[in-house]
Amino acid sequence: MSQTSNEAKPLGIACLGITHPHTSGRVKAFSRMPDVRFLGAYDDSPLLEPFVDALGLQVRSKEEILADPDVDIILVHPKSHLMAEWAIEALEAGKAVLCEKPAGRGSQDTQRIVDTVERTGRLFQVGYCWRFSPAVEKMQEVLQSGALGNVLQVRAHAGCSHNEADTNHMKQPGDLGGAFYVIGCHTIDRILLHFGMPKSVNARITKFKGQMPDSAREDVAAAVLNYDDKIVTIDFASWDPMPWTESWDITAYGTHGVMHSTPMPASYKIFHDGKNGHPQGWTHWNETSFPEIWAVRKTVYSPEIAEIGNPVYFDREAAAFVNAYRSGTPSQVPAIQAHNINLLLEALFLSAERSGQEVKL
Repeated sequence: MSQTSNEAKPLGIACLGITHPHTSGRVKAFSRMPDVRFLGAYDDSPLLEPFVDALGLQVRSKEEILADPDVDIILVHPKSHLMAEWAIEALEAGKAVLCEKPAGRGSQDTQRIVDTVERTGRLFQVGYCWRFSPAVEKMQEVLQSGALGNVLQVRAHAGCSHNEADTNHMKQPGDLGGAFYVIGCHTIDRILLHFGMPKSVNARITKFKGQMPDSAREDVAAAVLNYDDKIVTIDFASWDPMPWTESWDITAYGTHGVMHSTPMPASYKIFHDGKNGHPQGWTHWNETSFPEIWAVRKTVYSPEIAEIGNPVYFDREAAAFVNAYRSGTPSQVPAIQAHNINLLLEALFLSAERSGQEVKL
């Protein structure tokens, strides 16, 4: 359903859920846009009052927000067990929805969202903000161009730092997993963007006795994604010693070239062998400046995990969402992507439970 009829009207935005540590970053990103106004926030958490005080919002009930005809867009950012329920309520109320990933606790939740989007025709975007890194966009462009030749092997790494793997945010009851599920899903999003769904997986997702806090979930994960024409390997560390995301990378190995891409700080390097119309040798690129780290400090409304300090990906994400809303074009990160990510993660955890046995998708 096109929503271009609202083009001349200032966009009204409200929050359902504020406890996810990305909420403040997204509120600030939308607040920087012209012709946008915030029309309230709701959560059943005691963190709501300090959140609205800090960000200049108004406390409203969920029912008031859903019934308000001036609310066009709802940011759904509660804990994972409420994401699908509140997103579905917002869609059924005629609102466009930007929902924090992973959009629920598993494929049973994301299937319900997919069905609701199909039934209502409303815009739904999942908050995989790393998607909007210029290094990710460049890798997609290069892969689709065929410049690397036949890509037969891909290696991906990601991690969770600052000991966040042992926070309550990474140990929500009913979640499929811990840090690998909540943070590793960003890398799964990139793999599905670049290469689509594999035909099967093998995985090991491991907790080492006595090595790290017992209350945390998986310590490390490694997986093989099997395609008809390539193998993609993933490894993940829950206790990354680097600040934030410097270690995250994906490298694609083709018959005529290699590309290495890191999302933030955004950089890539490409090697061509000179045999497919490209000059031989390396091309290197990185963003010209990186003045703010990804996350900066804990706050009264985000006491466990530091809030986001670097605005760049939230700004790009918000712009893509508003453009889709204004123009009626498809979501860049639709509900089916969240669903496929959950299906793939469930297959990985099932394979790990079976000591690495192959699980078909």
